[in-house]
Amino acid sequence: MTPPMLRAPSPLRLPRLALSAAAFATLLACSGGPPRAGAGAGGPAGGARGTRNEPADVLVKNAEGAYRDGDYESAQALYEEALASSADDPRIVANLANCYLKNRLVKKADDLLTGHLSRFPEDGAARLVLARVNIRQGEFATAAEALRAVVKRQPDSLVARYNLGFVAYRLALYPEAEANLERTIALKPDHPEAHYTLGLTHLAQARYPEAIAELERAVAINPRHVGAHFNLANAYARSGKMKEARSEQAVYAELSGRIKATTEREVQIGAVSVKAVRYKLDRKYPEALAEYQSLAARYPDYAPLYNEIGRLELRLGRREEAFEALKKAVALDPKQSEPHYLLSGLYRERGEAQAAEREMSIFATLETIPEGKSGY
Repeated sequence: MTPPMLRAPSPLRLPRLALSAAAFATLLACSGGPPRAGAGAGGPAGGARGTRNEPADVLVKNAEGAYRDGDYESAQALYEEALASSADDPRIVANLANCYLKNRLVKKADDLLTGHLSRFPEDGAARLVLARVNIRQGEFATAAEALRAVVKRQPDSLVARYNLGFVAYRLALYPEAEANLERTIALKPDHPEAHYTLGLTHLAQARYPEAIAELERAVAINPRHVGAHFNLANAYARSGKMKEARSEQAVYAELSGRIKATTEREVQIGAVSVKAVRYKLDRKYPEALAEYQSLAARYPDYAPLYNEIGRLELRLGRREEAFEALKKAVALDPKQSEPHYLLSGLYRERGEAQAAEREMSIFATLETIPEGKSGY
């Protein structure tokens, strides 16, 4: 029987990312990617909207600027317009599908990618995003097929290797899970989720010493990994190491209590942020910003509020204010991926290339699993 696996979110450690250029490019394609070389800034409102009959290159450039500034709705509209004049352009399809996912339009992403891949089955970036769609929909067998196709063409794709290992574990295809998770670890030894999922794979097969070794490595990399502590206690107990099991159970109890408190606060903040969300959806950005700033004054240590403030400041063309808000967001919670991505673009605009690369590396580390603990 598959051992229980905790779903509580846990922060990733932020090591320096060591990806090959090809693996890094694949990762960014999967997660929506930064603007390509030569892409300009998005402009005061986070990316100028396209007008009819503009060249596809101009639309794509503006879409990339909008995406970089966190304006996924404008990016989607621009990519859609570009695709209408440049059908099946692979640089557009994968990024538009990512916009659909950001905007919670999963079915539209599925339809776009499925149709495109029926005509262009070699498009690896689109297939990676389709696997992401499949995982979000819980279609693990279909996701596995997509990921196998990517791995066949890109054997060192960190994203594809980890997620195929995860999906194979969920499908009880343990040899395949082990092979892909071990390759993930070879590519990135300090990937906590790869060690964690490999530990679960060993635990499911009653291979307790191997499970303990991998789960111990997961908590060494990320001491706040709730699921790893829970399952490590389980593995210790099944191995007769009751003293170690009790110690891990105590750590798990402490961490899970903190997560419960955090979840309760998230629910509370969500309930009082309805007006801010409505303003944002209506594109009343100054009013939305005022609401989020009011919420941040009430909850000054809640990082997602500062990420929202940063995104709104970008849309209003206030880049210095956005920069400060996003720095506050990552200081409070370094595991959020989006503020690192937005900061990377702002640092690059300021001529601080080293800082921009640092933020993009952190973003890439976190975005290895863009959907949290569900694979991507």
